Amino acid sequence: MKRDPSRVGGPTTLTEADDALDAAFDALSDPDCRRILAAVDEPMTTSEIADDCDIALSTAYRKVERLSETPLLAEGIRFDPDGDHAAEYSRGVTDATVELSDAGVRLTVESSEAEASMAAFDAPGVSAD
Repeated sequence: MKRDPSRVGGPTTLTEADDALDAAFDALSDPDCRRILAAVDEPMTTSEIADDCDIALSTAYRKVERLSETPLLAEGIRFDPDGDHAAEYSRGVTDATVELSDAGVRLTVESSEAEASMAAFDAPGVSAD
């Protein structure tokens, strides 16, 4: 699931009014999701994630889908000159801050998507021709 493009390129703040707040905390409470977030410091396909995290491929697909519904995981495309493109995932945040106040809980995440999207332009062997 792709996220709202308005979130790209800067901090994202999730509050009690945002369903993504619960989704982010739920994902962070899952040991497999945390293991995936630790593993994807470089873009990886779901199959690579499953291998690296030593989890079943079907589980990896479910966890990646769960994480993709939050700002925690960024989705991109791995281009293949033969046309066999694949989705790849990387950590969608570089920093997260939880604030507790009388107004409720607020999660602010600093996005790394702008850096990741620029790195896609440096893909070796990929041509726009």
